[in-house]
Parts: sequence; C-alpha cells; structure tokens
Amino acid sequence: MAALLQQFLTTPSPIFEGPDAGIIQACAVERLAQTLKHFSTGEDVAMSTVYALLNTLYSHNTTNGGEDADVSGQANLIQENVIAAISKIACVFKSEKITPLVLSMLAQQIRHHSPKLDCVIVSRLTDMALTGSENSFNDITQILSNLSKLSISPEDKPETKDLCETVNACQLRLAKTINTRPEFYPAYLTCLLRLFVEKGVQIQATIQTNKKSQNKLNSLSGGLGLLLPILGQLLSHEDFQPHLRPSKEDAKLFRDVWFHCVLFEFVKDSPWYKEWSESMLLIARKTPAFVSGDLGTNAYLEGDLEYNSVLPRSILEDQKSSMRTTLASYLPAQTSEIKTLSSAKVVFLLSVYHVETMRSRQGNCSFILKYFMNSGVNDGGLSTCLEAIADQVINVFTSESQTKVLSHSLDDNVRQQVRNLLIGCAHRLKRVSSLSTKWVHRMIVAFPQLMCDKALLTLVLEISELLWLSCENELTDEYCPIYSFTSSKVNVTIDLPDSYPYRRELLSKFVDLTRKWIGAAMANSPQEVDALLQDYLAESEKIHTGISRVHMGRTLAARAGKDLVKNHNSFDTLANIPGAIIDNSSVFFQEFSARRRYQGEIGGMESFSTVFTNQSGTVLQSQLPALRESLQKMAQQVKDDQFISNKDLANALHRAVSALVTLDKIEEDLVKMIAWIPIYLFTPDSMKIGTSVWNWLITEKPAVEKRLMSEVASGWAWASRHQKGLFSPLLDSEDPFRARMEYAPSDKKARQKSYKIASYLFAPHVIWIEFLSSRFQATRYGNRDMVDIFTRLLQLTFDTGYKMSTHPLAREGRFQLILLGLRLIQTNRMEALVEYKIRSALYLAALSWFELSPRWSFGGNKMLSKTETRVMREFGAALDQDKIFLDSILSSIQSDGAHGVGANYVFTEDLTRDAIVRKHTQCRRLLSLLNENELNRLSVWSTPLIINGATPEVNVHEKSFSEEGWRNMVRFAWGVSPTLALQLMSRFKNNVIPSELSLLLASDPFAAVHDADAVQVLLGEGNARYTPSQLKYLLFWSPVPSITAISYFQPAYHNNPMILQYAMRSLEHSPVEVVFFYVPQIVQALRHDDLGYVEKYIMRAARVSQLFAHQIIWNMNANMYKDNNSEVPDPLKPTLDRIIDNIVNGLSGEAKNFYEREFTFFNQVTSISGSLMPFVKKTKPEKKKKIDEEMAKIVVDVGVYLPSNPEGVVIDIDKRSGRPLQSHAKTPFMATFKVRKTREESNLGKAIIKRGAGDDEDEEEAAPKTVDVWQSAIFKVGDDCRQDVLAIQLIAVFKNIFTNVGLDLYLFPYRIVATAPGCGMIDVIPNSISRDQLGREKVNNLQDYFVTKYGGVDSIEYQKARNNFIQSVASYSVISYILQFKDRHNGNIMIDDEGHVIHIDFGFILDISPGGNINFESSPFKLTAEMIQIMGTSVEDQGYRWFCELCIKAYLASRPYAEQICQMVALMLESGLPCFRGETIKRLRSRFQVDRSERAAAEFMKERVDESYLNRRTVLYDSFQKVTNGIPH
Repeated sequence: MAALLQQFLTTPSPIFEGPDAGIIQACAVERLAQTLKHFSTGEDVAMSTVYALLNTLYSHNTTNGGEDADVSGQANLIQENVIAAISKIACVFKSEKITPLVLSMLAQQIRHHSPKLDCVIVSRLTDMALTGSENSFNDITQILSNLSKLSISPEDKPETKDLCETVNACQLRLAKTINTRPEFYPAYLTCLLRLFVEKGVQIQATIQTNKKSQNKLNSLSGGLGLLLPILGQLLSHEDFQPHLRPSKEDAKLFRDVWFHCVLFEFVKDSPWYKEWSESMLLIARKTPAFVSGDLGTNAYLEGDLEYNSVLPRSILEDQKSSMRTTLASYLPAQTSEIKTLSSAKVVFLLSVYHVETMRSRQGNCSFILKYFMNSGVNDGGLSTCLEAIADQVINVFTSESQTKVLSHSLDDNVRQQVRNLLIGCAHRLKRVSSLSTKWVHRMIVAFPQLMCDKALLTLVLEISELLWLSCENELTDEYCPIYSFTSSKVNVTIDLPDSYPYRRELLSKFVDLTRKWIGAAMANSPQEVDALLQDYLAESEKIHTGISRVHMGRTLAARAGKDLVKNHNSFDTLANIPGAIIDNSSVFFQEFSARRRYQGEIGGMESFSTVFTNQSGTVLQSQLPALRESLQKMAQQVKDDQFISNKDLANALHRAVSALVTLDKIEEDLVKMIAWIPIYLFTPDSMKIGTSVWNWLITEKPAVEKRLMSEVASGWAWASRHQKGLFSPLLDSEDPFRARMEYAPSDKKARQKSYKIASYLFAPHVIWIEFLSSRFQATRYGNRDMVDIFTRLLQLTFDTGYKMSTHPLAREGRFQLILLGLRLIQTNRMEALVEYKIRSALYLAALSWFELSPRWSFGGNKMLSKTETRVMREFGAALDQDKIFLDSILSSIQSDGAHGVGANYVFTEDLTRDAIVRKHTQCRRLLSLLNENELNRLSVWSTPLIINGATPEVNVHEKSFSEEGWRNMVRFAWGVSPTLALQLMSRFKNNVIPSELSLLLASDPFAAVHDADAVQVLLGEGNARYTPSQLKYLLFWSPVPSITAISYFQPAYHNNPMILQYAMRSLEHSPVEVVFFYVPQIVQALRHDDLGYVEKYIMRAARVSQLFAHQIIWNMNANMYKDNNSEVPDPLKPTLDRIIDNIVNGLSGEAKNFYEREFTFFNQVTSISGSLMPFVKKTKPEKKKKIDEEMAKIVVDVGVYLPSNPEGVVIDIDKRSGRPLQSHAKTPFMATFKVRKTREESNLGKAIIKRGAGDDEDEEEAAPKTVDVWQSAIFKVGDDCRQDVLAIQLIAVFKNIFTNVGLDLYLFPYRIVATAPGCGMIDVIPNSISRDQLGREKVNNLQDYFVTKYGGVDSIEYQKARNNFIQSVASYSVISYILQFKDRHNGNIMIDDEGHVIHIDFGFILDISPGGNINFESSPFKLTAEMIQIMGTSVEDQGYRWFCELCIKAYLASRPYAEQICQMVALMLESGLPCFRGETIKRLRSRFQVDRSERAAAEFMKERVDESYLNRRTVLYDSFQKVTNGIPH
C-alpha cells in the first residue's frame, strides 16, 4: 500500500492539475503517513521512504534551463507532492530521527528550485514546527527569520516579494497556532523580537548609507511593520504572560522594538498606525517594563541608553527636534527638562509614554510603578518626566473608567488596579510608596464606591495589619528584622526594609489614609460599609498571637464603625457638649453582637443536631450526653499526648460553655473538663482559649465561679507538681563555662529557635497569671471563698518557689505572681499566723530570684524588656506599700489587753510580733535594694545608649546605706541564704561586701557548701589565711566549672591536698565533652603537677574518650619544644613523653586500631610538607605537581578524621585540590577533604513544643542526620599555631557567652589544632574572601562591593547583608579590644557570602603588637571609613546605632565571666607564647572594668567606640601595610 501511494504521488498525472488537486494531495500524503505508522518497524520503513522521496525530489530539479513548459510543470507538481509527503511523515511520526532529517533536507532545497516551490517548502516547514522538538522548532523559526530579512536586501525581485509574503503568512499562522505547544512561547517570542530589532537596525543602516527615494524608505519601514501583527498575535494568547517575569534579554529586546516603533513613527497618527494599532495595543499589554527593579541590575540605565545600538548617534537634527517637540506636547509642564535630555532619553520616554498609555487604555495603569523600582531611573534625570508620564497614565485610566461608570460597565479591572496600587502603598521604596499612595488616593476620590467593595476594604485593613506587624518587629526582635509579611486572608506579601522609622512613617500615613477612605465611602454608603466592617470583624476568628495583642485591621474596622454617627448632621450641635462622647459604638457593636449571637444560636442548634445525633425535640438537653462524651474523648486525647488543633479546642470549649450558660442546672463534670482540658494541653493558645472561655462562663453564670476556680486552682497545683511552664527545669540557665563549648559559627536560626522554645514554655503561665490577677481584682472585696482559693494557690506557689525556672524569660511570670501575692496580703485581713507564713514565703520566693547570678533580658525583644521593667517597678511600688498587720489572732485563749496582739505575742519558732516585724522590714528593705539594682540593669540593657539626656537609673536605696548598714545587710542576707549574700558582690560594687562575706565564710564555711561561687571567695588568690579545719568542707563542696578547677592546680594554691582533691572532684564531675575544650590549659597545668593529680585525670579521661586521648597527644607534641625546629626541649618534655607513652600503651583492641589508623592517616597528610622542602625554591606549578603526587598515595581508612573536625569522619579526599601557599622558607599547603558529620539532634524543643505552636505552625522538614561537606584545610610547618589556638579558643568562649544571653551577634571560631612543634592545621573559612583580595580585584570600597554583590541599598538582600555585617563587626570589635587583637590589616579580615566579617591570623594579641611593640595600632579596634559607610555615620542612623548598642551589650554580657576568661589565659602564661609580657592578667582584667556599675561600663564601651571611629592610627597602619607588604586598603 505504501509503495502504491508513493508511486501515485511521484508519477505525473492530470489529477494533480484539477480544482481538487489540493484535496487529493492532502488525502494521499495523510494515507501514506498513516500507513507507514502502522508498520511494526514503522520508523525504519518511514526513513527509507523519506530517502526515496528525497531522491525523487533531487531528480526533478527545475533550476536547469532547456526543459519545455509541460515537463517543468509536471516536475513542479511531483516536487510539491514529495515535499508534502515527507513533511506529513515527519508530522505524524514526531520522531527524533525523522524530523531533523526532513528539516535538514528541505532547508537545503530553499532557493534551489522555483520560487513557487520555495513557498511550498516554507509552508510545509511551518506545518512541522509544532510537531517536533524544541530544537527543531528553533531551527524552523530561524529559517523563517533569515528569509524574512530578504525584504530589506538589495534584491528587488517579484519572486523575493512573494517569498517574503509567504514567510510573513507562515509566521503569523505559527503565532496563531502555537498555543498547542505553549512551551515554545518564550523561544518564538525571542526569535521574533530579535528579528524585528535586527531588521530595524539594517533599515537604519540602509537609510544612512543609501539616500533612496521616500517611497523606497516607506516600503522598507512597512516591511518592518509587518512583524507587528505577528507579535500581536503571539502575545494575544491569554496563557502567555511574558511581562510578568521577563528575562533580561527579552526586556531589552522589547525596549528596542518600541524604540524602533518611535523612530519609524509607527506610533503616530498615520495609515500605518491605523493598520497596526490593534497589534501594538496587544504588544503594549504584554510588554515588560524597560527597566528592572531586581537588585538594582539596571542602575546604570543612562549609559545603557546612550550606547544602545538601536539608537544611532547620527539621528538627523530635524528628527531630534521633532521628537522633543512631540514629547513636550505630551508633557507640557516638563518642557524645560526635556530640552536638556539626550536624544536617547527622549526616545526612551516617548516609548514609555506610548506603551504605558496603550496599556492603561486596556485596563492596566499600575504597571508603570515598576519603572520607579529602578535606581537608574530615580537617579538619571528621567525621574520627573517619568512621573509626569505616570500621571498621564493614571489620568487616562481614570478617564476611561469614568466613561465606563457612566455606561454602568465598570469591570473588575478597576478593582484589580486599585488592589495593585494599594499593595504598592506598602512598598519598600519610599518613591514607589508615595506615588502609589498619591494615585490610589486620586482613584478612590474619583470612585469612592470602591471602598464598598469587600475585597478592597479587606485588603486595606489587612495591609494596615501587616504594616503594624512590621513595626511590632522592632519590639520583638530589634536586631534581626523580618523583611516579609504575609496575609493569607487576601493572599498578599509585602517586603519592607529594615528601617524602623520608615516602617512607622508608612504605617502612620497608611492608617490615616485608610480612615479617610473609609470615611468617604461611609458618607455615600454608610449602611453598606457598616455591614462590610462587621463582616470583617466577624470573619476574624483566629486567635491573635501577636505579642502586643493589637490587630490594626480590626482596630480600624471597629473605630470606623463607631465613628459612623459623625456623618449625621443632626448630632453636630450635641457634639459640642464638653465631655460628651458622641459615636456609633453602641449601635455598631450591638448589631455586631446580635449578628454573631443569632448566627451562633442557629449554627449551634444545627451543630448539635448534625454533629452528635439526628434526634429532634429539645436539642440541647438531648445532646448533653453526647457533649459530655465529646469532651471526655478530647480530655483522653490530651492525656494520651495526641494533637488537638486550636480550632477543635475552641469549638469544643465554646460549645460546652454555651450549653452551661443556657442550662439552668450546673453540670459540674462539664465545668471540670472546661477547666482541665486547656491545662492538660498547656500551650499558649490553649491557655488563651481556656482563660477566654473561663471569663465568659464566670461572667454569664456567676454561680459557676467557685466550682470553676476550685478546678483552676487544682490545675495550678497539678502544673506545679508536673513541672510545667514556670516550674519546669528544662531551660534552667547554665553557666556557659559548665556547658559544652563549640567551634562553629554563630547560628541565628538556632538562637531564634531557643527563644521561641523558651517563650513557648513560659507563655501559658503568663497568660494564666494574667487571668488570675484579673479575677482577683474582680472578687477581692465581695467573695471570701474566692480569696481563700487564691490564698491556698499562692501559698502553694511560694512554698515551691525554689522549684521555679531560672531562665531569664521566667522573670516576668515569677514577679507577676509575687505581685499578686502582695496585693492579696494588702487587701485582705488574714489571721496573723497565716499572714506571717504567706509573707515569709512570698519574700523568700522573691529573694530566690536574686540568689541567681544577675540575668539580662534574653534576646532582642524590646517589648519583653519593657514588660519586665514595668513588672519590676510595680513590684517595687507594691513592696513599698506592704504594710504588716499581724493583729488578727484565731485562738481559744483570751487576749490580754484591748488592742489586739501585743508586741511580745509569740507566733511561732519563738518569734514575737516585734521580731517578725523587724525581720520582714529588713527583708523588704533588702528586696527594695535588689529590685532597684534589677531595674537599673534592665534599664541599661534596654537603653544602652544615652543620647542627649541623663541616665534613667536611680540608686536611692543603694546610696542610703552607710558602711555599717552594708555590713548589717550582708549579714542579714547571709542569714536568709548564703547564696543570696554571695550574689550581692556581683550586683553592687562596694568593698564592704566581699570583706564581710570573707568573715562570714570563714566563720561558717559549711553554710555555703552548696554554692560553688563561695569557693572563689574562700580561696581568693590563695589559701594562706584559712585553716585546714575550714578547708575540710571542700571535700563535699559543690563543684566549680572545669576551667576554675584546672586553675586550682597552679602554684598560688601551694598544692594544698584539700584544694587539689576538690579540683580533681570538680573536673571529674564535668563530662569529658566539656573538659575536652580546655585541653591546652590541662597540658599547661602539668607544669606544677607535683602530686600527679592532673596526670591522673588525663589518664582517666583518655580511657573514657578516645577523641580526648588523640587531641591531648597532639597538644602535648606541640608543647615538647620551645622552638619551631625542635631543638630546645621544654622542661615539660619528659612528663609529656611519659604520659603519651602511658596513654598509647594503655590502648588495646579497637581503641588501639583506631589510634593507629588516625595517626597514620594524619602523618601521611602532614608528611607532604616534608616532601615539599626540596621544592621550596621551585615554582608553584612544580610544587603543585609534587603535592598531587603525594596526595595520590593517601588511602582514606575507616573512621579517620581531621584533627580540626573530631565530630566528622573523612570519607574522601579531593586529590587534585592540593595547593602550595605563599612562604619564603616554609612549605605550607592546602587540601580539601570530604567530611561526613552527624547532626546532633536535641529533643528539648520537641519535648516543650510537643503539640505544635498552633494550627499555622510551619513544620520544619526533617533534616538528614548526616551531612557531607567539603572541608579545606591548611597544613602549616614552621609556624607556632598555639597562640592562634588560644585566640580561637577565647573567641569560642565569647560566642557561647553571647548565645547564652540570646544576643544577635556573629562570631566564627574556626578550627585550629597545633599538632607538633611549629606544625598545625587550620580550617579554611568557606565561601569567603579577604578584604585584601577584594582590593587586588580593584574593589576600592566595601560599599561598592556590597551594592554589586547584593543589589542597591534599598534591596532586601543588601539590607540582610548589612545587618550581618553590623552584627559581626560589633562582636569582633569588642573581642578585639578585650583581647587586644593587633595587625588588623585587610589581609586578616575576611568577608563571607552573607556579609559577615571574620577575623583571622592572631599572631599579635594581648601584650604584643607589630614593629617591636611600638603600639602603632593604638585604636581599641578597627573601625574604618568604609565600615562606617555601610553602617551609617552617626547614632542617628539606625545601622550605626545598632552597632553601638550591640558593642555595649556584648561588653556587658562578657563582664560577668571576666574571671574565668582570665583563668584560661593565666594557665597559658608559662607556655612560652610571645603574647605574654609582664602584667598580662592585670591588664586583661582591667579592660573588663569589673569594678564599675553597668551604666558606667556601658559608657566606657561607648567611649572606646568613639575612640575607634575613623581613628587616624588605623588609617596610617593600613597605609603602612600597603607600602611595605602591598596589601590594598
């Protein structure tokens, strides 16, 4: 059959010349293709058929002359049949083999046959375009493009014209039918745009070189314009939206197309315009903005325009003048500015004008906002003209829309444009926001009924809420701004900059306008708007979890509703009455409540009847068993730790309360479950729901109050027993020196997560306490039973005060409870013994907080800090008003005297009334003193910078004490609690306190054995003044942190056996993972280990942890000699040799195998340096070749690790990664290893947030337990790395301190390990570059680098990077001052991909500096002009103010740990490191200013910042480094 059809098509026949020839041909080729398709080997047969047909095509070539007309005509018909047949075969098979073959062969035949046949080939190729692959499609469209260019070629033949017309028709047909293959849209668009631009450029060149007739020029221009309908047809497809996310190339091509339209006057009123206006409208609708707002990519727009190849510089002067005149006619108010613009800018503005006015006429006026998102537009002199064009665009749209209003045909397009402009009002760029606000206000004034649209009114209110949340962010996490805010209700996300002043300004203006817009709408349609506002409030049922409990959208809706009456003129006279409140709030909320009530009634009845049963009759009564069963089931689910959503909980509790309120009888089992279910859940949201329904139930049914509150009190006791919330020990604060120190960069996400977990833990109790306080205020005067319930509840709480959490976030809840207790005592006359016991317990509970080391506010939550300050102030005021009564006695013994209890009446424990009064008065005085100090600390933390004003702290109580008064107070505090007395030293800088404590401790050491801090007071710098009988208590004293214990092996303590045993016990009390961090100090402690305690501990720890054994062996090896060449042995060497031998000999089995594998592997790697020594004078390529040879020999054994990464296992080596490093006489090199690390998973968060934080909680994807990373490391030889080890160790300590208080700071203590004399290994900081290297790459300014890498200063990415920069510079600045980091040239400062600054190379710290200690770098730290340029120049700039505040907070957070840091350094004094000269520890301790108050210390640090600001010596040192070492700055 296939052969017959093939023969039929290739045989001359009259049938192909008749009127039905086309139909016959189509049927024949279709049947041939389908026949071939049904062969089992169809593709192979089809290929053979195609080749046979192509041979026929070649054999009938008609380009040769000499043939008669009949023969030529028959040959043409056969060729047409063949072309039709092979193209149809390609279309049917859609084969990756057939289609390219047919395409290639047909393309070769173009212009090798008759013109008519060329047209046939082009048409058949177009048929194939949408049936093949994208590559085939691109090839076909490129063929069409090349042929289309013939219309502007020098040839002027009729056959060329016919071919071009066919090509245009084919391109148009392809544009119409391409929607069957929408994936080809972008490619075809790019092809057509490029063709249009290239033809336009060629026509311009022709015009410039050949002064042809006007008719010819018009013909050429017309040939270009024929592409407009094709482009218009392509862009008419609704599923193709290239203007929304254009590529950079397409945006530029669109711009060039419109430039041509302006230059060739297609946009003017002419016959061409009339012919192509519809097409240009379609193109304009889908044209992207000519500039991009993404990261400032088009910031150099002016240069881009001036050097655009589409805009020839030789535009005729009369054309320039004509274009300026035209633009001035469109923008008459900008005539003067237009005169100064270049021709390129005029063309640009004309193009924008025409595109955007066309777009506006089609219902899109908001698109023009995209132009103002580009810094190049705002800075390039185009701004005022563009704004004038934008005004015209808005006017056009408004005019068109008003016409539609008159004809009652206003469509949704207007609402969509207003929506876009409303979202633009909250834009991150002030210019965009201002223009959006102006235009949307103009449109709402023109169409006030727009605010009667539910979607737009809801959008306005939701944007107000998002702006409010952005401002609230300043209070919740000041130094870590949130940049994106989303409302799922209206499906809108807004991005805002980190400038809080701008956010506040934006909110203020938008709220003001919102009220005006709603007010204007109410003036016209009051009832409609009133109903919409009520709907908005009614639909906002979700529990509000915002910190401030303010919902701006709801607030505006409620306020607008109550202000409705102001629009009624009849009330104008009454409004002038002083004090009269004239608004609509009563009616508004009455209607709102009525609507909700009746909806609730009907919905509730339906819910009861459908959810529980289908019974009819008295629904509520019949549903009680089902309701009871439902609550019991929920209670059981909670006990079984099953998830209960907030929605289900709220529905169940509200339904139950509704039933209780409606029923006459009190269903006590329902009351019990309503009380207990939220308590069992114990989440912030469950307690919000619970307290809300409790209040509702008590208000609606007062008879239930006693029963409910009894259950609530029982629930409180249950929470205490089960250690919930405030009573949980899970997050008790821990001394950072007792925790495991980590060598890892600061983790912002981990910090935020820890804050979230802590907030989640304590929030339920805070909410609960607020409910209890409110209920107490409501019932304290009228219900004795309720007072008794509160009394029992608080008595229980204060008796277990020592069980409360010690986390800083527990402060608010603790003192809210104590405040409630003070109010209870003051407003209720109690029996004297009860009053005594409650007050005693209350005071002790308050003092228990001050037994803890002072705590700063945790994290950057300013609102929390303010709340804590308010609570502490209220506590202080209540304390001052606390009056002691003790005058009501419940006794069967008749009282002597007529005036109640006498002064000598004995209450308990042989205490008389007067003794109790004296004791409580002294206790209250102590609490007032401590509370004043706490308030001062909170004040310094929340306001570290005092600008143009006096300090807000007060010291009334502190200043009122004489020296004897201080002694008495210390003795009284000791009597209450020795721990409390010891903490007075950390709060008050008074020499009397340590002196008196020393005496008290000497007289009764046993009283303080539970307090490790007391040991440091007991021992001081030595133990000379204490007797053995006093030191015997050390045998069971609470252990000190590891570093302190190690310091007790020093000579200052004279090897006292008691102290040594205590130090040994303290060390063994700490986990080996904690002590592991202090390996360098432990090794140095061996210098004075005469009795062998340190050696004994090392041997024990080495048996417990193989990693500890390895690390301490490497450190011992590094300390064997005093020099890098291993020529001068250290006196400690024999001891170290003996211990290493003992450790190694003590290994056996798998432990020994592991040791041998690890050290063999590491020795193989480090031996490469030795192999390089003969190549020290060779070129880098020669060294590289040698390194590669040596690395190829290394075999990665099982379980081996890099000494700098003991927590990871090496699984591979990049054996081509070896790289020699610069050195004159040494051979350091760098290599890269693949390390598999195991993630440490903490179950703490899951234990606390076990049921999720709410319905909308984002679930984190389960992170893999192991992660593979490529880690580069530098292996040094001939350089003593031990000083760098100490510096990095101290940086890690500071990082842990900052993390412990939740500070938003960044440090990267990268790993360094000293493994042998003069040898070490250093981890390379990933994804970073040195400032020196940036300079060598011609980056002259950090600001320019940030703008280039992250975008313009207004971009979110830039602001994130700037914030990271500030946080890292602040932390390193404080450490640089304390540890005296010198040699801070640009080669020693790295910048990572996120914008963090990281310091490296610590060859000059503490007492030494470059140049023989001439102290060239006298500045406290490096703070250069380019750093300041990024952060801001003064405290008025938010970035620089953050920097100053973070510096101060970092300094304040570090000071309490000054002693431990000094201990770490002191243990290294005899190590031979060059950084120790003379009074190192004395100078180090003085930099902490431990004898100053917190405010004085804050001012001291601010002075150091000011001293570093543009310090001249820093600039000179950088200049010196450039001259001497070629390091750019």
